[in-house]
Amino acid sequence: MNLWIKKIPCFTGRRPHLQNVRPSEPVSNHRAAPEQAYERIICSQLLKGVSTLEVVRDALLKSSQDLRNEQQAIDELSSRNSSAKNSLENLVNLIETIGTSVEQSTGSLTKFRASFEEINKYINEIDQLSRQTNLIAVNSAIEAAHVGSKGAGFSVIAKEIKSLSDQVSHSASNISALTKSIESSANNVCTVVSNQQPVIEHMNHDIHHIVESIKIVISRSVRTQSVITFISTLQFLNTVKLDHVIWKLQVYKLLLEKNKDHHVNTHTDCRLGKWYYEGEGRSFSHYAAYAQLEKPHAEVHSAGRRALEAFFDDDMQGMTAALEKMEQASNNVVRLIDELSTEIQLSESQTSLQYS
Repeated sequence: MNLWIKKIPCFTGRRPHLQNVRPSEPVSNHRAAPEQAYERIICSQLLKGVSTLEVVRDALLKSSQDLRNEQQAIDELSSRNSSAKNSLENLVNLIETIGTSVEQSTGSLTKFRASFEEINKYINEIDQLSRQTNLIAVNSAIEAAHVGSKGAGFSVIAKEIKSLSDQVSHSASNISALTKSIESSANNVCTVVSNQQPVIEHMNHDIHHIVESIKIVISRSVRTQSVITFISTLQFLNTVKLDHVIWKLQVYKLLLEKNKDHHVNTHTDCRLGKWYYEGEGRSFSHYAAYAQLEKPHAEVHSAGRRALEAFFDDDMQGMTAALEKMEQASNNVVRLIDELSTEIQLSESQTSLQYS
């Protein structure tokens, strides 16, 4: 830009077709006036090009903002996915608990059935004992008949034994029927529980698969967020470079129009300054180019203001020196913004390798 400004007649004070005129040769006023008008027209038309740069800058800025909006939408989607993942993980834990309970229930029912088999064994033994007792009673009755009246007492005992045997046999039959009914119910429960176990295992497998799928979606959403942030940041930095050029052209425009009423902003009030000191720029503070950017950026603004002050104080030498400083600092600002973009891009490439 410093080379460009030197070629503009209205800021160098040179007139293209009068450069070879010797000092001894008079220059008429009627020739100088059109030349000055010519210079002003050229400079005026040149500075009108600022509006085109502003259109490009605004388009870039809108595109960057649109990307930010998309990023917010993805943030919300990721949040919902995380909530869904947490809910499914809780459901998995619940199903695993149910599965464990079912396994424990199956084990308990198996032991329950074993106990019933043991009880049935004892009932069978009681039934056999009852039959043997009944047989003893019959034999005792036969023996009592053989001995006649002398065996009357023995006959009474035989009857009591027979009655007791019948009662035991009847009770054993009732217990056996009851245990068979309970055993049948237990078998039905075992069947139901056994049928539930594969269903629970299948459900658990499916939910685990869903959770893993959601984790992949969340991971890709995070990656998409990172890419959008990266592109948006680069677009913003390109916008800032255009802002920077427009700001300098505004300084030249104020000089051309001799406008004392309008003032330029400071390096903390412009878009780059707000991003650097207050906004998302602070997240890039660990990059080398970021730390180096502050000084030349501040110098651009201070030199621009000094140029305006010198111009209105009729200090053309001071104005020229300040403009030179502004252009030098401006070149450093653009260079450092490009270096910062490169550093961010390298970091993004390393992040991409982690997700590949």
